[in-house]
Amino acid sequence: DGAALTFSVAVTVPAELDLSGLSLAVGCTVADVLDPAAERMRLKWPNDLFLDGAKLGGILIETTPLPDGERGVVIGIGLNLRPLPASADRSAFASGHAALQALDPTATPAAVLDRLAPALAALLADFATLGFGPWQAGFARRDLTAGRRVTVGEHAGTARGVSLRGELLLDTDHGLIPCSGGELSLRLETSP
Repeated sequence: DGAALTFSVAVTVPAELDLSGLSLAVGCTVADVLDPAAERMRLKWPNDLFLDGAKLGGILIETTPLPDGERGVVIGIGLNLRPLPASADRSAFASGHAALQALDPTATPAAVLDRLAPALAALLADFATLGFGPWQAGFARRDLTAGRRVTVGEHAGTARGVSLRGELLLDTDHGLIPCSGGELSLRLETSP
């Protein structure tokens, strides 16, 4: 019905390729295509896209071992295109609900996919040889949580950006802790 765009990209990579930060690089690429001036889209480590302070979409990466020293990688991307109907139950949207049509009223699933596909193909080619490093600065300019109090897993602290491998750098009472994605999620702490 055009309310959302969900799609997956599957690639084969060498098994030894370090995929750390891939979800962040994908997020940067999507945001750069849809909001090149970086005025309204932000990224929440490790895999969420926000528009005007509400969740626009997310990225999920899954891998599977393949024969001959290779690994299959499936990148799933979901983006809200249309606003929720006025009658919708918003209680299921703890991070809010943003719609790409607030940024681009002409956004349709086909048009957005046509814009994203070449950029994602270029990203995957570059990531295979360069890793996350080239996207670190791009993530920093869109980092939703930089300088804010957050909780990651059992650790609370202040978000201090990401490392060259895409790890969240969490400034805690015990020093700076690098946090990897995987099963960890990040919660913004509310101000008292």
